[in-house]
Amino acid sequence: MRDRQDVVSQLGYRGTRRQLLKGAGALGLAAGLGASRSLGRAAAQEVRFGKLSKEWDGATLNVSLVAEPRSDAIQKLTPAFTEATGITVNYTILPYPNLEEKQLTALTQQTGEQDLIHVDCVWMGQYAGQGWLYPVQEFVDQTDPAVLDLEDFMPRVLAEQSMWEDKLYGLPFINAVFALYYRTDIFNEMGLEPPQTWDELAATAKTIHEAKSADGVAGLTLMGRRGVQLLCTHLNVFGSMGGYYYDENYKPTMASEAGINSIEYLKSLLPYAVEGALSNDYDETAAAFQQGLAAMNLQWQNAAPQFVDPDASKIIGKWNITQVPGVADGNAIKRTPTFGGWNLGISADSQNKDAAWEYLVWATSKPIEIELAPSGPGARRSTLSDPELQKTYIEYSMMLETLDSALGRPRIPVWPQMNDAIAASLSEVMVGQTDAKDAMTALDGQLADILQGGGFGV
Repeated sequence: MRDRQDVVSQLGYRGTRRQLLKGAGALGLAAGLGASRSLGRAAAQEVRFGKLSKEWDGATLNVSLVAEPRSDAIQKLTPAFTEATGITVNYTILPYPNLEEKQLTALTQQTGEQDLIHVDCVWMGQYAGQGWLYPVQEFVDQTDPAVLDLEDFMPRVLAEQSMWEDKLYGLPFINAVFALYYRTDIFNEMGLEPPQTWDELAATAKTIHEAKSADGVAGLTLMGRRGVQLLCTHLNVFGSMGGYYYDENYKPTMASEAGINSIEYLKSLLPYAVEGALSNDYDETAAAFQQGLAAMNLQWQNAAPQFVDPDASKIIGKWNITQVPGVADGNAIKRTPTFGGWNLGISADSQNKDAAWEYLVWATSKPIEIELAPSGPGARRSTLSDPELQKTYIEYSMMLETLDSALGRPRIPVWPQMNDAIAASLSEVMVGQTDAKDAMTALDGQLADILQGGGFGV
């Protein structure tokens, strides 16, 4: 079944204010209203969850997480949870591709071996749609509202990461949006301001590269390797130019003016990028900026902890973070930073759903979110807007400004196949294998077949 709200939420960014409210705000509003009703019901029912009681003493949970700093950090905090509840927690923490493969094997075979699983927001249509995730409303109704405080989660994030077809399937755990990092020492030395538009970004990268490349500093980093990071980098530009992957009738639009111009723009940045940019992904670009090899870094905001690491970073005190550039639109600038993140949900075949929810409430609670802050931000407004935390985590203010205009990728069940096709075609253009217009035209044909095969646009 198609998720019509999902389609509207993406296309709404290109429409009128009314469409924007229907789109980007619709799921968030539904989540907020659902939260209000849920809190009322919880107060009327017996509170079982959020107390860190011994009710599930002796239970064992298997938790499957993506390999990111926040996953390692929650593992280190877990002994305190086990001591309080008697619940043992075993972790499997794997890189993105390995995690997806292992989870799909377990979920399709209904082995029951995973109780809690990390779900990339773009997998929600597949995971929830296939019945692999357990809807958690019954648990919400029995949870201490002061501990859960569902309304404290940013509605946009809660809707995008944890909801499918008006049902809640977990809670946000990793929150990510694209940003532009820049070297304050170099910008101050050269009298430069952070670029506000894509044209300014290209001009600034060229200026810095020509002045600094002989000293080993490139204009910018670029995640140019074929894969999800190239696709996500491209969406920042594509969306701000008015594009998206398909229209309201599921007709692919990659061969549109925005689709062609956006990938040609990224290719035009290669002469000013760090050496080997076409082979660089998340880790390589973050490392390049961390080591002082580039003046700008277009990347997810959750790379920020690496740049203040006293044991590895060479740019401590020499960088700042701001919103991604966009396209001039009258007196305003249209920005559509790519948005993403990870839901933590309960497997439908888990035999320990109650204990799993108690863990989930604890792992996303306000005190734990604050303890996890050094490893990356959560999704609670109270944390992101905390003045004291903002002094240390300078990305928080940018995130609050950005998340409402951020652009998510489709969450429909056929997105994984679309993702692979799009990433391959973008890469063909970047490496010079295919002309942009030809590549995007051929891609539209592939996407039409995928969408129609999944029941979309038929």
